[in-house]
Amino acid sequence: MSYDELYNMTPRAFWNAVDGFWLHYENETRKDWEIARWQTTLLLNIHLPKGKQIKMKKLATFPWEKNDPKNQKSYKETEEAYKKFLKMKKTK
Repeated sequence: MSYDELYNMTPRAFWNAVDGFWLHYENETRKDWEIARWQTTLLLNIHLPKGKQIKMKKLATFPWEKNDPKNQKSYKETEEAYKKFLKMKKTK
């Protein structure tokens, strides 16, 4: 991004770009951790008998994989958020 593009951005566009960057960074970091877990699982399972092999999630469960009921939204909440999103999109 050039300086002209940066200084011509609206505050909303700027923060959307920042949020997008951090989301991309977080996804790349998660991918790297999951690759490391997968490789470790393969390396360990080579040396274990078939009945005693380790599953990836048993070796390491990451915070973003845990099924925390507090973080899960109900169907109604999800539907309301989607309707709000559609309404906001129509006004633009």
